[in-house]
Amino acid sequence: MTERMRDLSEVLREGMYLQQKVLDVLKDGPKTIPEIAQTLHRPSREVMLWVMMLRRYGRVADVPKGPADEYYRYRAMEGGR
Repeated sequence: MTERMRDLSEVLREGMYLQQKVLDVLKDGPKTIPEIAQTLHRPSREVMLWVMMLRRYGRVADVPKGPADEYYRYRAMEGGR
């Protein structure tokens, strides 16, 4: 089964709603993009866009990555910017 790749404008249109969903997922602690995507039942490539938007505006920060870690983990910031 192949997944339909949605148009970027379609993905961004859901941005405000899904950014809040990402923050809700991160309330339980830091998570990787694949973990967030699995929880939200969304493609990782879309979740990456939302997380990077949240990171850009100071609402999410990456956790230092250890040498054995495959993915960065992200955490919600208190209050954001």
